[in-house]
Amino acid sequence: MNALPKINAAYWTTLGAASVFGTNTGDFVSDQLKIGHLGGLPWLAAVLVILFLAARYSSWKSAIFFWLIIITVRTAATNVGDAFHDFGIGFSTSLPIVLLLFAMAVVAYARFSPTRAADDNNIRVSPLYWVCMIMAGVLGTIGGDAASFGVGLTTWGTALVFGMAAILGLFAWRNGRILQPIYYWITLALIRTAGTGGGDAFAHLLGLTSSTLVTGAVFFALVAYFYWFSRSNTTESGFSQFAPAA
Repeated sequence: MNALPKINAAYWTTLGAASVFGTNTGDFVSDQLKIGHLGGLPWLAAVLVILFLAARYSSWKSAIFFWLIIITVRTAATNVGDAFHDFGIGFSTSLPIVLLLFAMAVVAYARFSPTRAADDNNIRVSPLYWVCMIMAGVLGTIGGDAASFGVGLTTWGTALVFGMAAILGLFAWRNGRILQPIYYWITLALIRTAGTGGGDAFAHLLGLTSSTLVTGAVFFALVAYFYWFSRSNTTESGFSQFAPAA
């Protein structure tokens, strides 16, 4: 990938918007397009391949490719998480399984990712990064639904509780610690969980189609503002998502 977003306030704000929007797009693909939770995955996989190739070979160095991949991954992860319901697998089974898989992916990412240089203020984007990102999205979908409907926090309550937990984590793990895999991925999972509650809450309030349009407008406005009109939030020294740097 020839450009990555810097890990700063703009990054976390955009990631939060992507989490909400991705909840809506996942539900829109499965429900409004009438293709089910798994039916859209091949199409989303094809979109991902195109985006990865564009991000790798395009002469246009922009973090916008990263964000398009993020929202596509989040959309797919929402559908994978919701697909557990199709097979009659409840939260008491699906949540521990996905949590374990997510933890294993994070450990593998931490173990096999190249060591960052002292002056490198970005995260390693490798194949394992995208595995962790998918698992974080699946975990956030199941965890958000479990909190909203299983525990009874409600959708707004889930968005608030997990969103505040993520913000507190960002303050607690500042000064470079957020770039350590364990802190980074815990924060990201919290944001994904909050996004599930927020996306569902807006869908219930506005209707799924209207909510998707509104949350999408917010997401793309943030991407345009932070990564199109401004170059200060982008670094062109990113690592390829296909193979870790030697």
